[in-house]
Amino acid sequence: MRTGLKFPIFLLLLAVALAVAPVASATSIKDVISVGGTQIGTVNLTQGGMCNGISISSTSVCVDVKMTSGMVRLGGPVIGFSGNVNVNGSTTISDVSLGALAFGACGGVTKQTICLDAHGSLTTSSLFFVMSNADTSTGITLGNIHVAGNFCATGSTCFATTTPVSAVPEPGSMLLMGSGLIGLSCLALRRVRADHRFGSA
Repeated sequence: MRTGLKFPIFLLLLAVALAVAPVASATSIKDVISVGGTQIGTVNLTQGGMCNGISISSTSVCVDVKMTSGMVRLGGPVIGFSGNVNVNGSTTISDVSLGALAFGACGGVTKQTICLDAHGSLTTSSLFFVMSNADTSTGITLGNIHVAGNFCATGSTCFATTTPVSAVPEPGSMLLMGSGLIGLSCLALRRVRADHRFGSA
C-alpha cells in the first residue's frame, strides 16, 4: 500500500467504527431547580456507577442535589419522584442519615409517587443519596424541592420547581464526529489520488 493512502484509509475506518457505534440508553437525568424563574441549583440522577465516592449497583440511582443559592430544607417533604421508581413496592434509599421514602401525599411536593420525607430543621447546600430499584432509562420525573432562602416570597421556606435539562446524548455526538471524519477522509483520499495522477503524468 502506498504511504500516502495509509492515513486517509485509517481515518475512513475510524469514522465508520464511530458512526456504527451502538446507541446507548440514557443513564442520567439532570433537572434545574428554580424559584420564580431564577435557577438556584441542580439535581442529577445517575444510573449505577459512583455516588459521592461510593460504588452503587446498576439497578440503583444516585440522587445528587446541589444548591447554588439558598439551601435544601430537610424537614417534612424534601423531594418527590415519579416514573420508574417503587418497582414492585421495593424502592428504598440508603447512604443518607435522614428521612425515608414516603408513599402517597407528601405536603407541597407535587407530581410524586414517592418522596424523601425528613424531619427536623436542618438545611444543606448539597445532598446525596442512593435510590434502589429505580431506572432512569425509562424516565423518572422529579417533584418540587423544599428549599429555604431569601428568594421565597412568603416566609423563609418554599417549594422550588424542577425542570428537565435537554442535553445532546453522547451517541449523537459520536455519530456527528464519525460523519465529519468520513468527510475528511474522503477529501484526503481524493487529494492523494489527484496528486498521484498528476505526479505520474
